[in-house]
Parts: sequence; structure tokens; C-alpha cells
Amino acid sequence: MGTVLFTPEYNRVISHSELPVVIDELSITLKIYLASHAESFQVFCKGKTLASRAPDFYLDGSKQCLAFSITGILDVDIYLYGYGFLLNRWYHIAYTFSNSDKRMNFYIDGKWVVSYSIQKIQSQSFIFNDEPLYIGKHPLWSGFTGQIR
Repeated sequence: MGTVLFTPEYNRVISHSELPVVIDELSITLKIYLASHAESFQVFCKGKTLASRAPDFYLDGSKQCLAFSITGILDVDIYLYGYGFLLNRWYHIAYTFSNSDKRMNFYIDGKWVVSYSIQKIQSQSFIFNDEPLYIGKHPLWSGFTGQIR
């Protein structure tokens, strides 16, 4: 996908059938260019509801939020403080999940900035869904203003 200009009204929806089959691991990498700070807006989300979003990445003021679901906990939110994205600058982000490693990792510009490990190894796993991937704007939340490639 080339660079796409996003406004709070524009988004790109990729149906589940267009995506690679996800069984045990998932990675999403994007380059984002922030044109505006808003109160809160979606960068991407796979899933339609809070109980089925794996993964979800949104910006909330000066902090970033990673959200996903695991067995028994449908809404895990991890807020990143101290990594505020500056306007008019490109950032490379990578968001990875591994059920075999029981771990989520998040990277900004190649730097590993946060990790989450499942604690109940035998009984919990990340929940992957068969819903669309929303890039730029989720139907329920505000949209991203900037560029994504």
C-alpha cells in the first residue's frame, strides 16, 4: 500500500478474507505521519467491538494506547507515556502478538518500547478475530488525521 492521506472522516477497511490467515502470530507494521493532535483517535483496529479488538492502536492526547483481548480479559489496555508523537514527522510502528511465546511487543522506530506477557500460560491466549481491519478510522471512534503507509 502506498501513502494514503487520512482525514477524520476517511478510512480504509480490509475485510478479514483479504488478510493472511492468523493462527498463532500476528504482526502489523505501519509508517504514520501525524498532521494533528486530537483528543483521541484510531490509527487501526481489527474488530468491531471492545470485546473483539485484536489488535487496536489509538492515540489519546499525548499518549498512545494499545488494546487487545486475551482469554478471560476482553479489554486489555496499555497506555504508553513519554512517547508522544510530534506533528509533521514520520514514525514506524510495529505491533506483534505471539500465542506460542504468550507475548505482545510494540516498537516505535525500531526501538522496543513495551511488552505484555500472558501470566496464566496454560489457560490464556490472545484472541484473534475474523472481523475487518480498520485503518485510519473505526466506525465507532474518531478518525486519524495524517498519512499512513
